[in-house]
Amino acid sequence: MQHNKKALVLNGEIYKYRTSFNVLSLLNYLGFKTDLVVIDHNGTILQKEFWPNTKLKDNDSLEILTVAGGG
Repeated sequence: MQHNKKALVLNGEIYKYRTSFNVLSLLNYLGFKTDLVVIDHNGTILQKEFWPNTKLKDNDSLEILTVAGGG
């Protein structure tokens, strides 16, 4: 019996998953503060307004970059 697992490269690590989800739901699941991150989706910076409608697909690459404040 095949389980249709998909793979996602997240910050250089391969993660397998079964259920489709969007960028925003992944960030929430992982506990990121969405106002403090920038997303690189397949080599392109993804604007926040597109996070809820961008479904992750098999073999997508995602880098979650945390914005650090300084003084």
